[in-house]
Amino acid sequence: MSALKIPLRVVNSTLRLLPSTNILRQAGWLAVAKIVQGVASIAATLAVARHLGPAEFGLLSLASAIALFVGSAASLGLEQIATRELSTADPFRHPPMLSVLRRMRVIGALLGCTVLLAITLTPNARGYGVSSLLLILCLLPFAQVGDLAEWRLIAAGRSRRVAFATALSSPLAALARLAFALTDAGVAVFTWLLVGEWALRSLLLALSSRDRNLIAPESEPILLASALPLLRDSLPLLLSGIAVFVYMRIDQFMIAALLGPREVGLYSAIVALAEVPLVLPALLLRAALPILTRQSEADPFLRDQTLTSLMRNGFYLHLVIALIAAAFAKPLVELLYGPTFAASAQALGILVLAAPFVALGVLSSSWLVLERRTGHALRRTMVGAVLNVVLNLFFIPRFGVAGAAAATLAAQVTATYLIDAFHPQTRALFHMKNRALFPRFRSGT
Repeated sequence: MSALKIPLRVVNSTLRLLPSTNILRQAGWLAVAKIVQGVASIAATLAVARHLGPAEFGLLSLASAIALFVGSAASLGLEQIATRELSTADPFRHPPMLSVLRRMRVIGALLGCTVLLAITLTPNARGYGVSSLLLILCLLPFAQVGDLAEWRLIAAGRSRRVAFATALSSPLAALARLAFALTDAGVAVFTWLLVGEWALRSLLLALSSRDRNLIAPESEPILLASALPLLRDSLPLLLSGIAVFVYMRIDQFMIAALLGPREVGLYSAIVALAEVPLVLPALLLRAALPILTRQSEADPFLRDQTLTSLMRNGFYLHLVIALIAAAFAKPLVELLYGPTFAASAQALGILVLAAPFVALGVLSSSWLVLERRTGHALRRTMVGAVLNVVLNLFFIPRFGVAGAAAATLAAQVTATYLIDAFHPQTRALFHMKNRALFPRFRSGT
């Protein structure tokens, strides 16, 4: 009993520190929207998975994973960098910066579309049966360009507008999926709906940012010299994001190659459940980064205290959720997906245990951004990606989808926690993590 009281007492005490930093108020709007989005998405996923069955749901999941990965890479890793830069000035009266970001974002979308079109021509895409789906999803990078408006709004402390856009677009998209599932629609229809959801969200975000205080005139030329510093900072984060995809999504591709599309559907179904609680650390990071940036300039010690509190809250909250989900994995899967997905219950019980470490990694990445050490984000995620691939080669043939879940868990623990202990420039961050996880921990740094 006392073991449970320690994390609960830690969470209660550290939560009292956050309102003064304004983080909870900003994260609160995003949290409400993400709760709405999460509920809508899970309801739609359950209906679509039951309707399509493991095999076709596996094809949809595989094509979506490819497109979402390319779409994420098309943002060029700019999200945290743009927020950092826009938070240190007036983000809506800084025309050169906004113009550069806009051009970079559109160029990234064009490159993403081209890459997806090229993938449709590969033998592997044809062999898996996802070429026609990827042909539709080549529009996805353009449908996602509204995230520039989102970065602007968050940097300006206007998370409520982002929340409204998300809370409106997600339920509408979920209702459309539910309706088409009831009408026995094919897998291509649900692929179009994914593109439509992102396009609607981008439109709403763009409209939310268009008022007289948020318009930035295009009066100055776009200089390559302005874009290069942003790319230098964002490139490690972009490569890190690619590595994150490898150890978060490569399982699906390796399962497809080693087992088949049915097993991809089983694994994708439990991944959707395991990722539900992971919206919280991303929300806290997005809401906290502008505030942490200002604290970093005024008082780095205060920034580190705030970040330690965030990591502690994120880790222990996700640990409680993970233990409950692991204990009830089998009845949860059978209740939500039906008996055809029961074989994935063991994998869910393993995969959810990675959630606390994912939260730790997401929140700690802000320290690397603020210290301008984003190259270490790439290093630690590359280690996790390589470890995940190697373990998958051994675990998937022997243990099936449960082996893929175990490989992901081991990779997450290594990449988000242990790896920072082995480099002098990140050892201070490792000690911060220890203080977050073990409040009585003391170090000589």
